[in-house]
Formats: sequence, structure tokens, C-alpha cells
Amino acid sequence: MAEKRAYKPREQRLVNEWLQTKHPNWLQWKRVRLGPLPPGKPGALYGIVRRWADAVLFDGETIYIVEAKIRPDVGAIAQLELYKRLFPKTPEFSMFKDRPIKLIFLTTVRDAETEALCKEKGIIYEVFRPPWIVEYWHELLAKAK
Repeated sequence: MAEKRAYKPREQRLVNEWLQTKHPNWLQWKRVRLGPLPPGKPGALYGIVRRWADAVLFDGETIYIVEAKIRPDVGAIAQLELYKRLFPKTPEFSMFKDRPIKLIFLTTVRDAETEALCKEKGIIYEVFRPPWIVEYWHELLAKAK
């Protein structure tokens, strides 16, 4: 039987620390639901139909939508593109719907191919590596041996 690992919100921690370090004075929303509200009473569908972005930032001019992955996952690129499409349809952000939007792929490791794809699509590829990430990588390597 596989060993069950305790859930640790590492990506959420990564985003929080990155925001505090890099953009402490920008408006910030964390774990943000994006997209239109479902028709009728939202109820249970509210949580299913709408997508979660790890963070939305506003610097006074531009909206930034952030998706974080501990390990670079090319799927995050599609997530970001969808979030950009959904943002103007999000009622909670209606006052920002006409602002320019930039996308940020936040990760802890440089991956040349994923970074190149981000660059092609105009997505900012940001590497942020707090000390605890290095410890986490060492734990993973030790378990792999």
C-alpha cells in the first residue's frame, strides 16, 4: 500500500511569499475564482463552474494573473490563457475588465522548453526559490533513492 502524504499547500505558500517579496504594495487577491456566475442561483455549481487562479494583482495600470507550480508544468500555460479569457467576465472584477492583462507563470525551477513556450505566448516566466523549496527538493531526492 502506498504511503499517504500529508497535504501541504506548497504552491499557496510559494505565491504568498513571492507576493510579499516582489509585490508587497500592489493590490492582491489570492486564490481567486474567475469567470461568470452560473445562471440562476449559484448554489453548488458556483464552485464547480468557475476556475481558480492562484493570484490576481493590480499595479495601478495592469492586471496580472498568476498561476504557480512547484515543478514547471506546461499545462499551467493553458490555465493562464483560460484565466485571461475569463477575467473580463468575472463580476467581482468588472471595474478592471478593460485593463491590460499580463500572465505570470510562477515556478521554482528554470525549464528552458516551458520558458520558451511562455515567451512565445507573451507569458512572464518567473522563477522564485525561497530556502524551504531547496529543502523540499532535497526531501524528494532522498525519497527517490
